[in-house]
Amino acid sequence: MPPIVKMLLPIIVVIIVIVIGFQIHWLIGIGLITASLVYAAITNRSILYAQRGNMAYMKGDEEKAVEMLEKAYQTGRAHPQFMIGYAYLLSKKKEVKKAESILREILDKPLPEPLRIQANVNLATVLWLDGRKDEAYELLAGLYPEYKTTQVYGNLGYFKLLRNEDLEQTLQFNLEAYDYNDDDLTIIDNLAQNYYFLGRYEEAREMYEKVMAKSPKSADSYYYYALTLRELGQLDESREQIKLAQDKDLALVTTLSKDQIRSLMEELQA
Repeated sequence: MPPIVKMLLPIIVVIIVIVIGFQIHWLIGIGLITASLVYAAITNRSILYAQRGNMAYMKGDEEKAVEMLEKAYQTGRAHPQFMIGYAYLLSKKKEVKKAESILREILDKPLPEPLRIQANVNLATVLWLDGRKDEAYELLAGLYPEYKTTQVYGNLGYFKLLRNEDLEQTLQFNLEAYDYNDDDLTIIDNLAQNYYFLGRYEEAREMYEKVMAKSPKSADSYYYYALTLRELGQLDESREQIKLAQDKDLALVTTLSKDQIRSLMEELQA
């Protein structure tokens, strides 16, 4: 059966039933219309809650977004994409156990490939935040051979940097990721940080210039750019970047702290 027919069939059946109801008695027809509207309102309330949650998030009200998405989740009818976003917000609130439970619930269902990848990537983040770093890394590493996507390249490349293993091998991976998508902020940032850790500061600066052109939201990018500029002797520029870092939030997954940012700021001002 074609998808469009499958989608329209329930509507056609309801219309036929309502018409038959009116033929029997007008009150039956009115009752069937009322019942249909009530049923539609109940079944679609998860969408309404999720839309209100998304609007709240876009306005910067994460508390309201979480409240609305929780209501959508409680209906038992919420679309997986909304629930993946809900799990992400929970992970930002450090409610990692609940986030993991929701993501595993989603992954138990049939999903389109893009949503399955997104749910797994978010699950890896949750596992990392829960201290299960090896498990998180292995999850992404297991996705990589089959799903070479921007999300997998960006998150796995970042995990490789956080694990601080063979930086040359990590560089080869991040260069491969850059070849795959040289316009993705996470991939460019990974490559810039990789060059910094290897002491290849000119190449790091070149990559960080591309990062800054995209106005990154996390303090981490500005901090490591400031370190790179300091190594190149560009102290005024380094001070500018560390000032910007002070006003930004840390990345969700990071080894950086606000104390480190303040320490570098003091050092550069001395």
